Amino acid sequence: TVPERTVSLKRIGIPVTLKGLTGKQVFSIRERCTVTVTEKRGRSRKELDEEAFNGALIAAATVKPNWGDPKLTAKFRASGPEEVIKRLLLAGEIAQLGDLVLEISEFNTELEEVKN
Repeated sequence: TVPERTVSLKRIGIPVTLKGLTGKQVFSIRERCTVTVTEKRGRSRKELDEEAFNGALIAAATVKPNWGDPKLTAKFRASGPEEVIKRLLLAGEIAQLGDLVLEISEFNTELEEVKN
């Protein structure tokens, strides 16, 4: 079963239920949110757009509320769930929820050694 956790966003008074994501889902989101930055002398490097990454993680992992609900997208004049998240939540809330998604997805835990 996929782990879930519900947290309350006190500032806006709504509970948010998040579920764990697979490695493939997280890496796909990371790839989509990685941009190529051109530096001086034409050199380029890849950089993760953290705000976009966290917003996409939250959108993919949220069980409820439905960030893509037509009422919400209309209210915030948003193109989709990720845009609603960016407009409704503060930067720190987005960062904390993004970290929580990774935690639920077991990204920050160490594997236990199996004893025979």
